[in-house]
Amino acid sequence: MPSPTFRLDEQLTDLRSDQVAYKLTIENPHTEAIRLIAVEPRVPVGAKLLEITDTSLAEANARRAELLIELNRLLRQHLWVSSESFRKTWIDRQKESLSEILTVTGYLKTLFQMVFLSSSWSARMKREFDSFEFKITSATDARSAFDKWMKQQAQSEQVVSSLFLAKLEQLEQIESRMDEGDRPGLTRIEPGASFTATYVLRFSRRIFEPRKYQIGFDATYGAIDGTAQQAGNAGTSLLISPYPLGLSFVAVCSAFLGVLIRESLSGATDPIQVMLAQAATGQLFVGPVVALVFFNAYEYTTLGKDLSMPLSWRSALLVGSLCGLAQDRILAALKALIGA
Repeated sequence: MPSPTFRLDEQLTDLRSDQVAYKLTIENPHTEAIRLIAVEPRVPVGAKLLEITDTSLAEANARRAELLIELNRLLRQHLWVSSESFRKTWIDRQKESLSEILTVTGYLKTLFQMVFLSSSWSARMKREFDSFEFKITSATDARSAFDKWMKQQAQSEQVVSSLFLAKLEQLEQIESRMDEGDRPGLTRIEPGASFTATYVLRFSRRIFEPRKYQIGFDATYGAIDGTAQQAGNAGTSLLISPYPLGLSFVAVCSAFLGVLIRESLSGATDPIQVMLAQAATGQLFVGPVVALVFFNAYEYTTLGKDLSMPLSWRSALLVGSLCGLAQDRILAALKALIGA
């Protein structure tokens, strides 16, 4: 039995986020189709699976929704043309709505609902006209509608019914391929095709240190006839940064240390007194504010790209101290970032 290839890719990487999306791709490079029986994510302790999106069925879902809209429209048009009672009911509903609006109290009530309760008013109007319609939500509903209203039709109405039947058959084929109500992880992978699914996970953080996780996916697949089953897997490791608030606090406090080092190296006999004088004028707080801004965006600057340290209290300490020690150069880097 052919063995598929597994690939796991991280999507939309953000070093500071506690949410990570992974795209799992299972490719079938062989000439025989295989059946993917199950895909089970190995979620580590401290992580939570938020969302699963099976992108291999996205096209089928979109086409199914489009066919359902078209079938409902065709049925409504057919009933309007062929059924006098349907036309009469529809017109009566329109007259009732208009007569309610054209009265003084009805106009004021409708105006109030449209302005202040627009969502509830729209929902009520939709219910008024949907209550006597047959809503098609699946191929079974469409088949029932066809048998009841379209199967025995005059020759002049065969065009609409035949078009309805053709779209119904397309819907039945799509739903049969979607395999048991579109459950993720159960599908057939044709030769040269692939199965893809995106998993969004949220990870818990530490306060000052990054936390390492190991994430993996176990897949079970087999032959189309179900005679044999095998297993495959894909996995990776990742670092989740600490809480941003804690690191920002370290960066701001470190900036004061950087200012102290700067004033000491400048030859001041009493650097503490100099810092108190700067605090009175507000100049002392320039470095900490720059540290707060720069630390939360430094990986996008030239200086940040040269620092290969992971986000932790150490990098916050280093960046904050540099902002206090050389705040002019850090401001120049920030201006370069915004193109100023």
